[in-house]
Amino acid sequence: MTSSAFDAEQPYEEAAVEVPTPEIDLSIYVMPFFATLTVSQLERSRRWYVDGLGFVVLATIPGPTGEPALIHLRRWRYQDLLLVPARQEQERAPSSLAPSSAGSRIRLTFAAHGTDLAQLAATARTVGDGTIEGPYATPWNTFDVLARDPDGHEIVFTSRLLAEQHDPAFAARMEQVRQQMQGTGQASHRATAPSRQGPSLPVGPGEEISGTP
Repeated sequence: MTSSAFDAEQPYEEAAVEVPTPEIDLSIYVMPFFATLTVSQLERSRRWYVDGLGFVVLATIPGPTGEPALIHLRRWRYQDLLLVPARQEQERAPSSLAPSSAGSRIRLTFAAHGTDLAQLAATARTVGDGTIEGPYATPWNTFDVLARDPDGHEIVFTSRLLAEQHDPAFAARMEQVRQQMQGTGQASHRATAPSRQGPSLPVGPGEEISGTP
């Protein structure tokens, strides 16, 4: 269960998560996470992600022949994607490190709070090559667009569903889960709390620290 299920039921100022600023971020930082997608046609994929889905090119790295060997894309902060041509990476990388072929598909989910998902979907459809599903409401109170790139990799853009559109039954289930997790956390804290009447702990020859203050 991810934190997003709980966040959908409470305001962000109350949620113990960092919400990315909904704007393109070109700053240079140590990326805590990024995904590498192998693609069959680098330029075609660049067009899909940039012109269709609103990413920007942060950097293009040339290979030995001068042709692009890697394109670093970014949307919001911590929403980084690396595109690499499948054939070139498979030829150059050791077999144990080589990316999977472009036919091996993955799904990534990106926060899109505040984004006009209907407009995003409409724009992507004009680019072609890839496909778009949605936007649509999910049973877990989010509003999503599923974007499938020319090689079949799937990107889900997800935002909060308006409160008046929430499923009351789902909200009730999430409240039960939240209470269970809080109870588990409190029990764990009690179980690991230091005992005031614990045994003596030897620290050296002839020395000990008593568990009683």
